[in-house]
Amino acid sequence: MAPLYGRALLHWPLVLAVLTIFGTSAFVLGVAPAGDAHHDPVMDTFSPLWRVLAGVVALVGPVVLVVITADMAAVSWWKALPLLPIVVRETHVGRVWACFLAATIVLIAGTFLFPRHPFKTILLLVTTTLLLFLEALASHAIDHGGVAVVMYVGHELAAGVWLGALVGLWVGARHGHVPEYWVENTARRVSKLAAWCVLTLVLSGAYTAYEALGVQVSLLLFSVYGRILSAKIVLFGLVLILGAYNRYRLVPKVNVPRSRDVLVRNVGVESLLLLGGVLALASLLANTPPAHNHTRHAANPKLLLDLRPPFSPHLPRIVLPRLSRGN
Repeated sequence: MAPLYGRALLHWPLVLAVLTIFGTSAFVLGVAPAGDAHHDPVMDTFSPLWRVLAGVVALVGPVVLVVITADMAAVSWWKALPLLPIVVRETHVGRVWACFLAATIVLIAGTFLFPRHPFKTILLLVTTTLLLFLEALASHAIDHGGVAVVMYVGHELAAGVWLGALVGLWVGARHGHVPEYWVENTARRVSKLAAWCVLTLVLSGAYTAYEALGVQVSLLLFSVYGRILSAKIVLFGLVLILGAYNRYRLVPKVNVPRSRDVLVRNVGVESLLLLGGVLALASLLANTPPAHNHTRHAANPKLLLDLRPPFSPHLPRIVLPRLSRGN
């Protein structure tokens, strides 16, 4: 089946915003701890960014729910609006997105409350973790059970921590008005943290790929899902090569001004590749039906109506008649 390009186009900025808030708040709490004398200036640098990104989530989230409803009922976005109560009340994905939108209100409030207070960052971290969990519950992972959902969430959290560490280091170095030793110490922490994040991403990504494609390697080339996954793996590999160069060649010499400048520049490039490339392909992948489902689930229509997300190839055939009558 072809990807749902419209939904993927909305999914990308939504997940980008949530992951960036999650990752940078984790960076402020863990990598740039509150005891550091430059914690407050760094936090002040991120506060406007958090407000903008929370606004993106608030704007895009409701539109995604409308698009999901329109896809399920095979109607226009405008005609999908009267069907929203049915979707929220009677489908799994509708209930999940209702919770998502409620949590978004908390997220927006959190970006304006408690200036320079650690509780603000904790609130943002907890709220975005909840949003990522809810996003996983509305993904393909729900088709494969609880373990797949946990793996999906772990994949998202690792990506967010890695991305947030890179963005935090770059923003702090370029716009945080921090001294050189802050950049040097933070770069070493980010390098160690990135290694663990990459390991988690590889293991969870391999599990997710196995759930989607099984052991049929040919599907990587001869299915839409497989080709998108292959492109994501190639781009992810390029990011890893750049990250390995930073870790083994530049971080050991980070106290040298030239190496430090190159490292900060490379970290910015890494962040752009992750945000604009890997995450975009991941969003497209999340909205592409898997080429192969080798798990063994009972084809119970009532169970499918309640548990499967709307982009599952089976659910629309079950839900559409009910929604059509509601229109």
